Amino acid sequence: MTRVFQIGLAIEAFLNIAGALTFVLYPEWCLSFAVADDSTTGVPPSSAVLWQIYGVLVLALTVPIVLCIPNSEAVAEKRRVIFQTLIAGEVFIEAVLLWHITQPEKSGFTLNALVLSAVNLLPALSWHTFAIYIKPDLIRSEDGFSTKSAKKTL
Repeated sequence: MTRVFQIGLAIEAFLNIAGALTFVLYPEWCLSFAVADDSTTGVPPSSAVLWQIYGVLVLALTVPIVLCIPNSEAVAEKRRVIFQTLIAGEVFIEAVLLWHITQPEKSGFTLNALVLSAVNLLPALSWHTFAIYIKPDLIRSEDGFSTKSAKKTL
């Protein structure tokens, strides 16, 4: 089962990198589909910069995912901490999106963009929650590595 989990991590990392690079390199294009059409100026530069920062944060959070793909000492604990961190972030992002869905005119985004953002985050949140709380055996190593931190001795 660990191999399936490792493949899932690799797919998640690939999708994160592909999406985040698009956010960083083409923020105006990404936001042009989401920004409410109440001005003729297009995407505000400040929004583009914040979108790029979001892309960089996605890239930064992808690094630990990539690092925990191979089995190693205490890999289950590492994967658990990483997934719990991602779950927390995804829950908070969902909360913000749902709050703005109730008042899209104040968000600067279209209702459609807010709903699609909330819906598109659900697969990642479901995957992380499933792996940690429903099927925690997925995160354990089957290669004979200890899933507990090794004691340090002199």
